[in-house]
Amino acid sequence: MKNKIDLLIDLLFDNTASITERDDAAMELGEFQDSQVREALIKKGKELNEDEIVLNSCGESLGVIWVSQNDFDELAYRALLGTTRYGAYIVIKSRKPEWIEKYNLELDDFSD
Repeated sequence: MKNKIDLLIDLLFDNTASITERDDAAMELGEFQDSQVREALIKKGKELNEDEIVLNSCGESLGVIWVSQNDFDELAYRALLGTTRYGAYIVIKSRKPEWIEKYNLELDDFSD
């Protein structure tokens, strides 16, 4: 039987699921401090054909994970689509604002 993380990741990548279901999965994944979760959110956060709502939620969840682990993955952040980066940026700005200057993160850096 699959665990909750596997089920949420499956749902996140299920193209037959609604945007709302994929978005909820992306948000809920932010509760887990797991490398498999980070990898899944990063992969989804690069998908050009994904809805912006889901991409933004992937970014928010990544931001939550990075901040809670105090471990920002700058390379992964810079590889994300602009909408996904924006979601992560907002979380970082509110919870770990010193990273904005440390990593030279800019609000206008979200075009793809």
